Amino acid sequence: MRIICVDDELPARENFRFTVSSFPEVSSLELFRNAETAVEWVRNNPVDVAFLDIEMPGCNGLSLSRTLHEINPGMRLVFVTAYNQYAMEAWQTDAVGYVLKPYSPEDIRKQLERAVRYRPKPRKRVEIRTIPTLSILVDGKPLFLKRAKARELFALLVDRGESGVTSGESIACLWPDKPNSKETQSLFRMTYKRLADALEEEGLGELLISSGTRRALRTDQVDCDLYRILAGDEQTARLYDGQYLQEYSWAEDRNGQLYFMLHRDRV
Repeated sequence: MRIICVDDELPARENFRFTVSSFPEVSSLELFRNAETAVEWVRNNPVDVAFLDIEMPGCNGLSLSRTLHEINPGMRLVFVTAYNQYAMEAWQTDAVGYVLKPYSPEDIRKQLERAVRYRPKPRKRVEIRTIPTLSILVDGKPLFLKRAKARELFALLVDRGESGVTSGESIACLWPDKPNSKETQSLFRMTYKRLADALEEEGLGELLISSGTRRALRTDQVDCDLYRILAGDEQTARLYDGQYLQEYSWAEDRNGQLYFMLHRDRV
């Protein structure tokens, strides 16, 4: 999870850094002392959650939140303040959380968990087809992920759905001839970042979710033939011809599941 913290006081920023330093779900953290530098960063980098101090000179946290949402509507906002009189106005900004100083690590962890569960309204219609091969449509237009391994990782995330995958599981599927080592862990992180960046460029950054050591797809944000079949949609099931993500060998187990399920239901 990529997060930022904006607070004009250095001790507050350093305390936040120390608080989240042991959270495995935080993949990157950037700290900013004012709104201007934070806005510039968000314009050029993907951010999942922003922790904003409310009382800051110049542009306060409430005004900053509106600017950040204009740049990235899928970003989740959490306000951090020593004053509870801002609570009502803060919730009116579509914030997912509100924390009073001084806070504990558990307070921040709860806000991150709340942010993970938050489902922003999809800005684009995403259709994913897995039968017989992977295809992605965004508002009716094909989306092609140029990097082959990033595309394969996306297919794997589609296959695993809400349960997601760990880096070890991904390595076993994407690089079956290589061991789970520092090198392949680095390779996985690079591939995941390339996928996240490619989706962010298309305005689809909210599709991916990181929770602890797992990566997953927000299945409620897409229309997928696999999910329709698993939910019992008979019309979609008729499209299955015995082939599922046929370009990937790791998809054979799911293909077997689909074949058994649909063959059984048709007997």
